[in-house]
Amino acid sequence: MQAIEFDTVVQAHSIPLPIPVMLAPGLPVRVVVMYEETGIPPAGASQGDAISALCANPLVVPDFVPLSRDEAHER
Repeated sequence: MQAIEFDTVVQAHSIPLPIPVMLAPGLPVRVVVMYEETGIPPAGASQGDAISALCANPLVVPDFVPLSRDEAHER
């Protein structure tokens, strides 16, 4: 088994191979991905859905009074 090592940036959820690497379709490969955890997601990274984001960081609206169960069901 041959090995290549290179540094690259993930693009559109894929890892581009260097230009001189010629891999044939169907060729079995072993892939090991190593990365540094920075704690800061890269720009454009998904943070999950909007509901999860709002649950984690709820909006604070002054003088907001939530509906009661009955009021919510009337609508």
